[in-house]
Amino acid sequence: MSFVRLIYASRATAEFQPSSIQSILQSARKNNQQNAVTGLLCFNQRGFLQCLEGKRADVNRTFQRILRDPRHESVEIISYQYTEKREFESWNMGYLQNNQVMRELLMRNTGSTEFLPLTLIPEDALAILKDVRNMIEDILQEEA
Repeated sequence: MSFVRLIYASRATAEFQPSSIQSILQSARKNNQQNAVTGLLCFNQRGFLQCLEGKRADVNRTFQRILRDPRHESVEIISYQYTEKREFESWNMGYLQNNQVMRELLMRNTGSTEFLPLTLIPEDALAILKDVRNMIEDILQEEA
């Protein structure tokens, strides 16, 4: 089966508050599960980097809904590609905040500790998202 993987970046607006992330994740997990969309979200107080995977129509519909969210602006598609395999198949919406671990992942992939999602090239964006996924999975395995 063929899927699409959409990676986008955006900038947080004044409407985004630290408490907004729980609402975003709760809504994303519910909607994504219903629509068979998987993905991962990285954020800080200034920006978002997100990957969505699934059937083309489902990903496009999800992205159209995301575009209408007033908590972010300057949305830019970094990558939109067809793929035979999901990278985040068991994730309705995982996430990682900008913390020391995230800064180390950024340094490894971009040479900088600053999270600037709107400047990422497709390869670096996907590499960061995969590293975040792997790190979260390692933490979950240690806790089990």
